[in-house]
Amino acid sequence: MCAYHLERGGQQLIIFLIPLIATVSMAVATDFRSWKIPNKLVAVGLIQGFAVSAVVRGLPEGLLSSAKGCVIPVVILYVLFLIKALGAGDIKLLAVAGSFVGLGIYRVMIYSFLAGGVISIIYLLKEFILSITNRKKLSDRTECSRVGKRRVHFSAAILGGILYYATTL
Repeated sequence: MCAYHLERGGQQLIIFLIPLIATVSMAVATDFRSWKIPNKLVAVGLIQGFAVSAVVRGLPEGLLSSAKGCVIPVVILYVLFLIKALGAGDIKLLAVAGSFVGLGIYRVMIYSFLAGGVISIIYLLKEFILSITNRKKLSDRTECSRVGKRRVHFSAAILGGILYYATTL
C-alpha cells in the first residue's frame, strides 16, 4: 500500500494527507485569483511531502518514494506542457502530490484527469445552454469557438483527484 493510514473502528484516518489537501486548496484559490500557482507554495508543499513521507515510511524509503512521486508527473506530463495543454504550475502541483503519495501518483493523475473531464463537460454544457437561451451576445459565441480562448483551472481537478484518492485508501 502506498499510503499510511490508521484503522480505528473501521474508519480510516488519513492524517498525513491533511497538509497536502491544505496546500493544494491554497493553490486552487490563488489559481482562481491570478491564473498562477506560486513557486513558494510549491516549495512548501514539497518540503512537507518529503518530511511527512520520511516520518511515515522511514528515512530512506520515504525519501525515495517521495522522489519517485515527484519525478513521475514531470516526466509524463512534460509533453502536455510543451503543447500548452497543461500549465507548469499544474505539473508542479502534481509533483507536490507525488511527494506525499509516492507511486500512488499514478492514481492521483488518473483521478485528476477524470475530474478535469467532468469539469470541462460541465463548462461546455453551461456554454451551450447560455448560447441556446441567447444569454450571450453573438460576439461572445464567436469568441468561444476560437481555440485557446477558454481555459479551465486544472488545479481544481487536481484537488478533486487528491480528494477522491484519499477516499479510496
